Amino acid sequence: MRRIYSLPEANKALRLVRAIAHELVERRSERRQLGRKRAELEAAVTPEGLRGELAELDARIWEHDEGMRRCTDELENLGMTVLRTNPLTVHIPGSSKTGEVVFCWEEGEGSVCFGHAVGEELHPRRPLRVRAQGA
Repeated sequence: MRRIYSLPEANKALRLVRAIAHELVERRSERRQLGRKRAELEAAVTPEGLRGELAELDARIWEHDEGMRRCTDELENLGMTVLRTNPLTVHIPGSSKTGEVVFCWEEGEGSVCFGHAVGEELHPRRPLRVRAQGA
């Protein structure tokens, strides 16, 4: 069953999205550092213990890749889509008074305030037009 969120529901879901995003961003950062360290070791050409060190790094890199995949799976189980992981951008299927939309949230944002028309998810996101209460 496909989940459709209203804007208030999407903003309420952000608490969970941010928790998952926090883990994904931490793993992305650690993964990047491990990848740089691995590249340095490979270039150093020091045979003593190099294979063991590289194997350990590969295992840790794999662990972070798997953790990032699990985070993406969690978001997808909520009916959302991860457009990209850097910056982490999550698309949330939504509805508004004008019909279906795709809400767009990026890491670091406090609320869902951007979106796309359905079918334009790869286009630049646009600020949502939200009327003030009572207007």
